[in-house]
Amino acid sequence: MLMLAMTSSVTAAEDITLSVTDMQFDWGGWGGSADATENSITFPNWANNYWTAGDLSTNEYTRLDMTFAQPVNYYRMVVKAVYSDESETESVISYGSTNHSLTFERSKTLVRIVMLQGDWEGLNKVNGEDVTAKIYFRSITILTKESADASTPKTTVTSPKLGTGMANPLLDFQFCADPTAVEHDGRLYVYGTNDHQQYDEGAPTNSYERIKTLVMMSTDDMVNWTYHGLIPVGTVAPWIMASWAPSIISRPQADGSTLFSLYFSNSGWGTGVIQAKSPVGPWTSPLNTSLIDGNNETVKGSGAIFDPGAVIDDNGDAWLSFGNSQGWIAKLNPDLHSFAEGPVRLLSPYHFEANELNYINGTYVYTYNNDWSEHTPWTWGGEKPTQCSMNYFTSKTPLITDSWTYGGNYFRNPGDNGMGYTNNHSHLHKYQGHWYLFYQTNLLEPSLGSNGGFRSIYVDEMEVDEANVILHECKPTKKGVTAIKNLDPYALQRAATSAATLGILYQPTDEPGRMVATVGTTCITADTPTVGIIEVRNASFTAGLGSLKMLVKGNGSVTLRLDDKDGADVLTISSTGDSWQTLTANTSNALSGLHTIYFILKGDVQFDTWQFVSSSSDGIGQIENRKSANRKSYDLQGRTLHSSLKNGIYIVDGKKYLTKLTY
Repeated sequence: MLMLAMTSSVTAAEDITLSVTDMQFDWGGWGGSADATENSITFPNWANNYWTAGDLSTNEYTRLDMTFAQPVNYYRMVVKAVYSDESETESVISYGSTNHSLTFERSKTLVRIVMLQGDWEGLNKVNGEDVTAKIYFRSITILTKESADASTPKTTVTSPKLGTGMANPLLDFQFCADPTAVEHDGRLYVYGTNDHQQYDEGAPTNSYERIKTLVMMSTDDMVNWTYHGLIPVGTVAPWIMASWAPSIISRPQADGSTLFSLYFSNSGWGTGVIQAKSPVGPWTSPLNTSLIDGNNETVKGSGAIFDPGAVIDDNGDAWLSFGNSQGWIAKLNPDLHSFAEGPVRLLSPYHFEANELNYINGTYVYTYNNDWSEHTPWTWGGEKPTQCSMNYFTSKTPLITDSWTYGGNYFRNPGDNGMGYTNNHSHLHKYQGHWYLFYQTNLLEPSLGSNGGFRSIYVDEMEVDEANVILHECKPTKKGVTAIKNLDPYALQRAATSAATLGILYQPTDEPGRMVATVGTTCITADTPTVGIIEVRNASFTAGLGSLKMLVKGNGSVTLRLDDKDGADVLTISSTGDSWQTLTANTSNALSGLHTIYFILKGDVQFDTWQFVSSSSDGIGQIENRKSANRKSYDLQGRTLHSSLKNGIYIVDGKKYLTKLTY
C-alpha cells in the first residue's frame, strides 16, 4: 500500500497508483467506508474522504485519473484538489460516468485530493431520508507531468439512442436545456438553452455566462427530430449579457402572417424578447434593452428577473411570468413586446426559478421550480412539494395574487427517480391530443465525455385532467415517448431529421433553420470520426421496387442500410464536386412495411435531403422550395420561373415535381 506523504522536493519519476484504503476520514468522522476487496467506498450522508498529498508540487504531478468498475449512480459526487493556499479546483462526477479526470492547477502546491458527497444543502436527503452512495473504483492514478501531457485521453463518443429504441434525449449530439415549444402548421417546434456553447468554449463547468444562442428543433411524430440549428441571440440583440431559458408564443397577424415572440433570460438581470415571422427565423430584436429587468421599481430587489413563461389565453390575451425567489405575472400588449399593465406578484412559496404558464379549460396554470429546502412550514394546502421539484398553482383571475390555489407536485427532481440530480425546468405542452412534459437531465454527458453539468432535453407523456385542471405526476424515463405517426419516406425529408446519430456534425446554410449533415463530432475531446450514422425510425414503405434520391455535394458517399446499422448495404450514392446535385440509385429489393433507416456517411460529403420514389409512382416527384441558380424551372405552361417556387406542380430540370415549402 502506498501512503502519500510527499514533499515538493520529491521528483516526479512515475505515476502514483492509489487504493481506496489510502483514503482517510475527515476530521468530523463523516468519512465513508472503504472495502479493499471490491475497491469501493460507501459514502453516507455528507461523507468527506481524502488522500493526503503533503506538499506535492503540481508542476510535476498534473492530473488525477479515475475509472469506475460500475457507472456512478449518484449525481452530486464531487472531487477536488486542495492547495496549500486553501484554494481549490473542483469538478462533479457525472451520473453514469465510467471515468473521470481532474486537472490540477499548475504553480500551486497540492495538499490533498478530496471526494465529497452532498455538496449542496438539501441534496444529501431524498424524501427526508439520508442518501447513501457507493462508488466502485477500477483505478485511481495521479499522473506525472510527462505522462499527463503525453496521454491525454480521447473521448469515445456514444449515443444512448442509436440502435436502442430509446427516444430520450431529443438530440443525442447537442447539450441543451430549459425547454419551451410552439405548434405551427402541424409541427411542434422546441427551443432550449444552448449549453453546448458553454461546453464548446472549453468551460470546465456549466456556469452559463458564455451562452448567447438558443437551440431549435421540430417534429411531427415525437421521435424523429429535425435539427434547425441555433438562434444567434447575441448577434440579433447585441445588447444582451446572455440568453437562457426561452419561452415562445405565436399570434396570427392581420396580414395573414404569424408573429412568433420568444422571451429569454438576459442572464439573471432581466427578460428579453426577439421576434420572427417564421418559427426558425430570421429573428429581430424589437427593443434595444430587456423587456423588464432589475431596474423596474415594482420588481426591484425581488431576485433575478429571469426564466420567463408565456401563454396566450382563449381571449387572445398574452401573459408573461418571470422571477427568482418571487414569481411575477404581467399582461402583454398585442405587439407582444410591451406590457399592458405592470407586473403583479404570483403566489409562489419557496420559489426558485423555471416559471411557466399554461391555459387549460378557462384556467391559468402557473408552474415553477421550488428550491432545495425542506419547504417547512407548508401552509398552502395539499402535500408539500419535494425539494427542487416542479409544482403548480391555478387561478381564473391571474392578477389577483391570493386567487392562486396550490395544485400539487407534478414533477419531482429527476434525481428522485434515479436519473441524476440537477436543477429542474420543464415545459408542459399538448400536441396532437397528447400531453407531454419536456424537461432536462445531465444523462447525455457521459456519452460526450463531459462532467461539467451540461444538460439535455428529455420528454415523456403525462396525464392531465383537463375538466378539473389537475396535473398528475409525470415520471421521467430514459426510454421516452412512442411515435404518434409513421414517417413517409416518399415525401421529401431532411438529413437533419433523425431519431439518433453518431459521428454527425450538422452545419448551417444561408437559409434560416436549414442544416446539412456532414461527418464530424460535437465532442471537443474526441478525435474526428471517419464515418457518420443517421438513424430515422418508423419509415412506412409500400410494396414495390423504387429508387432513392439524395441532394448532396462534396467528395464522399452516403450508404443506405435498413433495420441494422451494421447490416448489408442496400445502395450507395457517391458524390463528387462542390455543387449541390440530386443523385439517384435504384433499390434491388421490394420495400414494404415499417423500417428503421440508417444513412452511413463517409468522406467529405454534405447531405441535405432524401426521398424514395416508388416504381408505382405517377411520375410526379416532390422537391423542396429552395432557390438555386443551377435549376431550370418552368410552370406547366412552359414559362420560365425566375424566383423561388411556391407550392404547386412545376417542371424542374426537365421533370415534373410537386413543390412543398417545409421548415
